[in-house]
Amino acid sequence: MSSPTPFPRGIFNDLSKQECEYFLEVIHYTAHAMTPEQVREVLFLFQKYFPFSKSLGGLVRLGPDGSFAGFSNIVNANFPDEWLYRYWKNSFMEVDPIFKSALETPGTRHWQTVYQSQSPSEHERDFIETARQFGLCDGVTTGSIDQTCKLVTFCSFATEHAIEATEAERLLPLIDYLGSHLHLALLRVAPKTSPKTDRCIKELTSREVTILNWMKNGKTNWEIGKILGVSERTVRFHIESIFSKLEVTSRSQAVAIAIEHGLPALHGLPSAS
Repeated sequence: MSSPTPFPRGIFNDLSKQECEYFLEVIHYTAHAMTPEQVREVLFLFQKYFPFSKSLGGLVRLGPDGSFAGFSNIVNANFPDEWLYRYWKNSFMEVDPIFKSALETPGTRHWQTVYQSQSPSEHERDFIETARQFGLCDGVTTGSIDQTCKLVTFCSFATEHAIEATEAERLLPLIDYLGSHLHLALLRVAPKTSPKTDRCIKELTSREVTILNWMKNGKTNWEIGKILGVSERTVRFHIESIFSKLEVTSRSQAVAIAIEHGLPALHGLPSAS
């Protein structure tokens, strides 16, 4: 049987029988994932079976020249909310060595190997140290590109400790193969409209981003107050601030802008599609 992509038999050589069964289970659910929540469950499943503690995936939209043009459809399993907010708010993608290398050459890379293979700038060293403070000490990121749609899909699996070189060597081909399936799953669940980048939405505070995410998921002011442990009056105050900053007059308008501009999904909520 001819195939443009040969079956990677070698990736199973260093796996136990139990790990092979786990991996086939992950691939099974990845192939059937049709919603952001189902993709999120796949990420949780993989980190349950393999030595990772945090994971997320999503899309990067590219401009005509192949440069970064915005995030879309971020599916967060359990990366820290505050880290995602800072990453988005402070444009950390401009100094993240892993992100920059993934845009240049899609593939699968071990974080520490990338860090050690180059001489990071002062800003890059600060970024790496900040990531460690959020429990993102090491990990593996895999990415694939769709040139036709100008989209890059990515998935990152992180740990709170350094991954041994031998373990990284064992896991990289596994995640590389999984990444090709997650690429298709992320494209399936992607929003149909392309989000644009704009500075106005970056004026939102972390609490306002959180509330807007719950609004995207259909929660009422009362429900949001109960979730966050604040009064409904406080929620209304934050929503008025959101309306003012986004120059809108309704929840539906605010949600539309959140989707259009690729607002990061905090608290593990999948982006609206």
